[in-house]
Amino acid sequence: MAGTNYQITMRSGPTPGKTYPLRQEETLLGRDLANDIVINDAEVSRRHARLILREGSMYAEDLGSTNGTFLNGERISGAQELRPGDVITLGDSIVLAFEKISYDPDVTPVPGEREAAVPVQQPPYEKPAPEPEVYQPVPEPRPYKQPEPDPMVDVEELPDEEDLPEKREGLPTWLIIMIIAIVVLVCVIAVTMWFMPASWWCAITFDQLPGCPVP
Repeated sequence: MAGTNYQITMRSGPTPGKTYPLRQEETLLGRDLANDIVINDAEVSRRHARLILREGSMYAEDLGSTNGTFLNGERISGAQELRPGDVITLGDSIVLAFEKISYDPDVTPVPGEREAAVPVQQPPYEKPAPEPEVYQPVPEPRPYKQPEPDPMVDVEELPDEEDLPEKREGLPTWLIIMIIAIVVLVCVIAVTMWFMPASWWCAITFDQLPGCPVP
């Protein structure tokens, strides 16, 4: 009685040409290391999709991935039955080919015979090239330009700072000298009148003060 094995082969992705046998009832695919088939690519979600073996048939189901799971170009959500030759795409660049292998369990396989029966020649995985950065030249600094003088202002008529009179605070010098002179004069008069003899007082007042001799 002939037996049947299933496998998927990566046509485009991080490891092109690598074959993954499908022997479990459920095989998880994703970027997380806890998955059965780990695909380290930015377009693959941590738990992207799963393959289910049910009653001798294989089904593919998306697990709510960000970039989606496609079967022969059609995006899927629920479980979809796979047929030999179907192409499963994860995101935009991860391409997996589903294959069915029949064998006779009574025949002892020769080492390397099964691998030779299914030759795999896949194109190399090409990651989309990033968009080139647009070079923006740095503008050169503008040279300093001396501002032109205002034609309404005659520069020659403006006085120099050295010719401007210095600003002084307080009273003018002449006023201070006059105040000192007045104070000195008042003091001299007061002292003179204090020590002036009585005869001078009588002479100044024309003998009108008490005690002056009667003429």
